[in-house]
Amino acid sequence: MIDIAQITRTLEVFKGELIEIRSVGSQPMSGYYRDATRLLADIKKRPNETYYFVLNSINEACYSRDQSEKLVVKPKAATSDNDIDSRAWILVDADPARASGVSATDAEKEKALHTSRRIYAYLRNTGFTDPVVADSGNGYHLLYRAHMTNTPQNTDLVKSFLQALDMLFSDEHVSIDTSVYNAARITKLYGVMASKGANTPERPHRQSKLLSIPEALAANSAESIKKVAALVPKPETPNYNKTFEIDAFLAKHGIHVAKTSSCSQGTKYVLEECVFDSSHKAPDAAIIALNSGALSYHCFHNSCQNYRWQDVRLKFEPGAYNPKEQPARITRPQPLMAQSVAEQGAPKFLKLTDITQYDRSQIVSVPSGIHALDKRLIGFNKGELSVWSGGNGSGKSTMMSMIALESINRGFRVAMFSGELTDKRMKNWLHLQAAGKLYNKSTEHEGVYYTPKETGEKIDRWAGEKLWLYNNDYGSNAAAVLADIKAHIEQHNTDVVIIDNLMSLDLSDVPGDKWDKQSVIALALAEMAKRRNVHVHFICHPRKPTGFLRKADISGTADLTNAADNVFMMHRVNSDFIRLSKEFYDKGKAEQYFNYTNVLEVMKNRDLGVEDTLIGLFFERESKRLLNAPDERRTYNWQDVQMSNFGGIKTNTSEEKDADAESMSLWWENV
Repeated sequence: MIDIAQITRTLEVFKGELIEIRSVGSQPMSGYYRDATRLLADIKKRPNETYYFVLNSINEACYSRDQSEKLVVKPKAATSDNDIDSRAWILVDADPARASGVSATDAEKEKALHTSRRIYAYLRNTGFTDPVVADSGNGYHLLYRAHMTNTPQNTDLVKSFLQALDMLFSDEHVSIDTSVYNAARITKLYGVMASKGANTPERPHRQSKLLSIPEALAANSAESIKKVAALVPKPETPNYNKTFEIDAFLAKHGIHVAKTSSCSQGTKYVLEECVFDSSHKAPDAAIIALNSGALSYHCFHNSCQNYRWQDVRLKFEPGAYNPKEQPARITRPQPLMAQSVAEQGAPKFLKLTDITQYDRSQIVSVPSGIHALDKRLIGFNKGELSVWSGGNGSGKSTMMSMIALESINRGFRVAMFSGELTDKRMKNWLHLQAAGKLYNKSTEHEGVYYTPKETGEKIDRWAGEKLWLYNNDYGSNAAAVLADIKAHIEQHNTDVVIIDNLMSLDLSDVPGDKWDKQSVIALALAEMAKRRNVHVHFICHPRKPTGFLRKADISGTADLTNAADNVFMMHRVNSDFIRLSKEFYDKGKAEQYFNYTNVLEVMKNRDLGVEDTLIGLFFERESKRLLNAPDERRTYNWQDVQMSNFGGIKTNTSEEKDADAESMSLWWENV
């Protein structure tokens, strides 16, 4: 039987100008319709058929085929890939493993629900919009809105996207269908019966139906799709593949496997624990050996998202690859220097033989989370001072709190002094940024958002003892604040110190005039960074500028910026920026940044010599974040969800199977 209300809703959600309906079997039928009433009338005449429809936008010329506004048995032609104008949807089909030609049992279908929830949560955290969710009868469909032309390149992109999901989520119980990438893909017309095999109590026929339809069907960007597709690894060089055996590698280095399972492309080794963080237990981390010879590593925790197979091999076999092709620095916390040079009894003059060769691989860098900046500088080196400046509203404080969150997200410890914001306002700001647009809620006031209490409590637990805010009740005397920071570094092995800002410090006890005082503080912070092996971020407001802000406009004398290892200027892209930037950069270079909301300028970088570099950013009002791209959805570790817990979500019992679709529409809320 068919559910006309469900079919009508399906047509409302998916119907374009033209839709093709098909029935496959011994008497295949096809019909092209613009008139939904005619379509429904024809389906009612044959209620026992299982109908499908073409997901994507069909070329209007197909309407002139024989089956226009009617169902034709064994038609001469149906929609082919070349007949698709554009791709409007990507279908993710989670189907339980079972013998071919039979319906799924309740237990098998529940495993497909479990996997679908995992995929939903993963893609949501990756930045995808909410999908249309459907019950196919035997498994579950997640249908993601897209807006792509029908080109061979986009076909390959969707194919790789599905292969990546198959690689990550398929196992012996559920498979992700990688064959549904073609442009003319058909899928079930939701509301018809799924009737594979005999209709038995153990393997019943079930009605397909829509479970959830987002209020806004926003299209996912090609960049979001590419991020997932890029997880499919390419094979190593041939000489590498001839000599490398994954089983031998695992045994040699004592990497314990909890279980092995298969995906359509190879074998998945689910590890007992992540090789980079032992607190991440099975089944969250896996090495995947593809049939192509390529190898992949993936841990579902946000803190491990950047690790790939090459990182795993280098961890155990540092000489496995050409060093020139690998990242030059370690970006994990290292032990704090325990003693000063004097305490160690080091000589005041050194021979060359006394000096350890400079090993760049041992520099500890703290990434910023700003992709273009990390690409150029790799991160903020411990033992260095960064001075930040910029006009009002340029994003200085926004950047500092984001740096704090990114640092603790990477496992580093942060101490912050904010003389301008109370601890409650600072906490509120950090909550908004850590939660992000997905979790923050709007208020009755336009442009004002808040983080729900439950989410804020999760963020607080995540920050734990990694993030500390200076208690402003102790005042702002510069000498006292610096002494307290030094003590905190010793006690808590701090990696990053943020001082926001110079003007909020009481410099009355510092010798010299106004400008000398500021330079003395900068020199003291540079010394603290070096001696305590921390990276210090120091905000200094500019003096009243008369033009485009430059390094010389930063408060204090030249000694202040000379003391710094890095100098950054934040700009707000407004009419002044558009007008004045052309005086310092040629017109073509300046205009590249006029569509951003903020620009970060690298004015000095002592380590690598980077300067006069502009990086465009986008301010997101809902999260108070500066984004790398307008559609970026950065996630932090407080959102980490142990994939093993997804199976604990309650599903409908056999007595509840006939509950209406509305009761199922919140199926993902417990993810």
